[in-house]
Parts: sequence; C-alpha cells; structure tokens
Amino acid sequence: MIERRLLKVEDHEKDIDLQSLTDTDILLNFGNTLADLYPHLIPIAAFAYDSWDDIVMPLFFEMVYRTFAYKYGIDVKPNECHTYSFTLHCYKKIHHIECIPKKDRTKAYVNGEITCLHRSDLSNKLMIFKSFGNGVHSLTMGIELEDAKQVHFDMVEVEIVCKETGYRFLKHANDTIFLPKDSLLFEFVAETYDKAKHECYKTKYV
Repeated sequence: MIERRLLKVEDHEKDIDLQSLTDTDILLNFGNTLADLYPHLIPIAAFAYDSWDDIVMPLFFEMVYRTFAYKYGIDVKPNECHTYSFTLHCYKKIHHIECIPKKDRTKAYVNGEITCLHRSDLSNKLMIFKSFGNGVHSLTMGIELEDAKQVHFDMVEVEIVCKETGYRFLKHANDTIFLPKDSLLFEFVAETYDKAKHECYKTKYV
C-alpha cells in the first residue's frame, strides 16, 4: 500500500489471514474472476453495456477495495474510491490503484497499435489502473455477440497522469492504453477523500 492520507489511522477491522496477500495478488484474483465469470454472462445477454457495468463495478469494490480495507485496517467507502473503468479528471484525493512496470521496457498497446513503453517515459508520471480487458473491445461501450465469445482479460487498461497534480495530459486525453497484466505490479493508494474535488467531473488537464 502507498499511504497518502492526511491522517494515518486504522479505523477498520483487520483480517490477519489477508496479510500474506500482496496488492497485486488481490487485483489479479479479481481479473481471474472476470475470466471465469464472463462466459456465463453471454447466454443471459449481460456481457456488455449497462448490464456489464452493473455487475462488474460493485463486484470490483467488494473483491478489491473491501479486501484492502480488511488487509490494512482502513475504512474504504464506495464513493471515496476510483470506480472500476471510470475516467476521472484527477486521481489525487481519492483511493485508487497504481500500476508499476516490472521491467525497464514493457510492451503496450496505444489505441490498438503495439509500442514499447520505457520506464523513462514515466518520469514524473503515474500509471493508474482502470480495468481488465483484451486491449480491443470496450465492454462498457458495447460489443457484438460473436466478439464477446473471444473476450479475455489478460490486459490492463491504464491512465497515465501527472505525478504532481494527478491530472491527465491533454495530448493523451483520448488515448486508450493497455499493457499485459503480468508485466505490472499493483499498489493500493490510500488517500484522504476530497469531496469538492471529486463531486463532479471537471474538464481540466495538464
């Protein structure tokens, strides 16, 4: 865990059985759950659009953020966390998950094009976890039935933001970036929630 709260207190019950799990273990466990669950959503037409969001968003909170709460003894409220797959205007003053490349060079897919991401490219930047996917289809935006049968969850969608401010970069505002999930480590970032900053989306970039 990366601790960025103003007041560092334990205000939630701790579960000692969770102490052996890393943040990466917890997040990848959720990704594996999606891979197991998704085929069962296809026959009931719940594999995209609002049905998908209504299933995956609360499930993510319960399986990931709720687990962090019990692991670290921190009270984590749904409205004080970065919601699964949502784009925020700022990733400061809200609980979120950061992605850290394991190697100096990592394969990445930017707008569907393969490129190489170097650690030096992330100087003064942060990679924020958004969702699991296959780097091609957006389940929130919709997908055809035949394409749904090919979906897998071995990639991670990330947002690259300014390390100092937490804001997104204007020149990359419309970019979609995916990296192989096994190329990353994940860290829960605990922050003191700022309601004024996050109660509504703002069009603000760096």
